[in-house]
Amino acid sequence: SRLARRSEEIGYDVTLIAELLLNDIKGIGAPSLDAWSTAAALAAVTRTLEIMVAVRPSFHPPALFAKQAANIDRISNGRLSLNVVSAWWKDEARRYGVAFDQHDDRYGRTSEWLDVLDGAWRRQELDHTGRYYTIDDLVLEPKPVSRGSRLRPTVYAGGESDTAKQLIAAKCDAYVMHGDPPERIAPRIAEMRLHRDRASETLGVDLPPLTFGMAA
Repeated sequence: SRLARRSEEIGYDVTLIAELLLNDIKGIGAPSLDAWSTAAALAAVTRTLEIMVAVRPSFHPPALFAKQAANIDRISNGRLSLNVVSAWWKDEARRYGVAFDQHDDRYGRTSEWLDVLDGAWRRQELDHTGRYYTIDDLVLEPKPVSRGSRLRPTVYAGGESDTAKQLIAAKCDAYVMHGDPPERIAPRIAEMRLHRDRASETLGVDLPPLTFGMAA
């Protein structure tokens, strides 16, 4: 709470809350806060800070998650955003009894998970039958905060594989990258803009331009 409020005071715009059930820096026996109850608490004690929270789809049934995230978005008055991570720590998943899919299956699950999330936030009722999830007559109220061009929390994601890039270009709002010099970042941005254009053509819709973020 002190850190988040101080960040606002000195001019930061966004904070990232990592979703880690085990501490990957100090060791698995060290404390590690739950991301989503922490996000709800910080939403209530801040005013301007965008609260970007990492989420692993395999850890959260999408309809239940859509409900929880919409609630936190309301608490924050529209300051929630997501950093969707298709999973990376197999041992953590094993210790918590969570399925750990192989690479392409992880992105297949993420793609379907995002479909359910978007449908739950936009539609009055949702039915979905897919490989990973089945949803019947879902009703979700209240929806996330809708303001101007914002219809849902911003969905960020990163990834280096072609599978990841194509998914992000089609279904996410922003592409995030590790910190690198401009001459390395520029071609990545150009590539993702091309993927976005192709996704628009394939889907037959005019997707808004991707935005980009970089650790720095």
